[in-house]
Amino acid sequence: MPDPLSQSTPLGVGLIGLGTVGGGVAQMLTEHAGLYAKRCGRRIELRRVVVRNVDKAKKSGLVDPGIVGDDVSALRGDDVDVVIEVAGGVDTAKGYVEQALSAGKHVVTANKALLAAHGPALFKLARLKGVSIAFEASCGGGIPCVTALQFGLMSNAVRGLYGILNGTCNYILTEMTQKGRTYAEALADAKAKGYAEADETLDVSGADAAQKLAILASLAFGVSLTGDDVPCEGIDTLDLTDVTFGDELGYDVKLIAAAEDDGRGGLFLSTRPCFVPKDAQLAQVHGAFNALSVVGDAVGHVMLYGAGAGRGPTASAVVSDLLNVASGWYPKAFADMGLMPDLHEPATPQPTDDAQSRFYLRLSVRDVPGGFGRITTILGEHGISLSAALQHEATHTGDDFVPVVITTHRCRQGDLHAACAMIANLDAVSGPPVVLRILDAT
Repeated sequence: MPDPLSQSTPLGVGLIGLGTVGGGVAQMLTEHAGLYAKRCGRRIELRRVVVRNVDKAKKSGLVDPGIVGDDVSALRGDDVDVVIEVAGGVDTAKGYVEQALSAGKHVVTANKALLAAHGPALFKLARLKGVSIAFEASCGGGIPCVTALQFGLMSNAVRGLYGILNGTCNYILTEMTQKGRTYAEALADAKAKGYAEADETLDVSGADAAQKLAILASLAFGVSLTGDDVPCEGIDTLDLTDVTFGDELGYDVKLIAAAEDDGRGGLFLSTRPCFVPKDAQLAQVHGAFNALSVVGDAVGHVMLYGAGAGRGPTASAVVSDLLNVASGWYPKAFADMGLMPDLHEPATPQPTDDAQSRFYLRLSVRDVPGGFGRITTILGEHGISLSAALQHEATHTGDDFVPVVITTHRCRQGDLHAACAMIANLDAVSGPPVVLRILDAT
């Protein structure tokens, strides 16, 4: 049997899923067949398409109806060399990918949830079977984040990753910061324009960005991580009041997925809303766009920016992975280089309380003499110094509590939380303080 990756042999492709992304992949393979053959030295042939709704796929006009079916075992035949999985989900997709790998097929996937949960085990299986898994589309749509971390920045010891990795959240936050909309208003608009799912929980909770961060941080820091290793705070409780105060202080708010080297072999991991200085690169990322800022010891800051989801951008990354497999260089790199998480020890996530940063606090303080003084005393007793304070004049509408905003110098997060717990119990303070990280390293 000819080597399926020899330059003289066409590459047979099996596709699982013909939805938004799968349809884009099929269209690109048809429209650019000649171009791809020139670029990788062999023809790429779509030979099998597996879907749930066979009739719909056959009538789509995207593929030859004769290659469409609903039996995934058809992908194990000798006519298929690479399986593309763009169906989504975790458990069922895991079974599909395991079957493909066990049958000696290379896999290209856009499934970040699958890799965040089971990536190391699947990479290990691929290695055992002498094949590879390519996954550029899993983390940033059309942005080549994975390729950059694996190959383009290989010479660097990475010190930090700071990502805007969810377009839904970024669209909502852009509407809040630029148009003054409440969270509920911005979410409704995102759904109306197709940027948010009917059930927006995975996006706005930060879980989607955390899954992507787990994959990217595994590559950047040479460790094994899962999505469960990344603490999450979403944007669904963000108050327009804080967005307004942040604007006054010169900050924009973004959902930031961060992985930072603690300097001792551990990582600080988080996904949460952060204030970003308006002149920082990440603050310029608006709407449904994504970005990843990488801090390397030699290169300094590098930022990758582009469309993080959608038919065209995601299909672009999938097909690029396919061409890299077809050319033969990617399987060799997968086999010979120590890049994949299955070859690394589990990460050592550090307690977020030990992380140091600057912070924004908003408190509701009774407008009486001495109230603010007691707050600053408590902060000082916990080793927290103030960078700035902002208080608007009381309106005397019958509510004698006024908002007071404080920004701190760098401090230990656990010390700040301990101070806030004491401050919340003061008679002069109503409710717990709102706390947001101020991100300077972007």
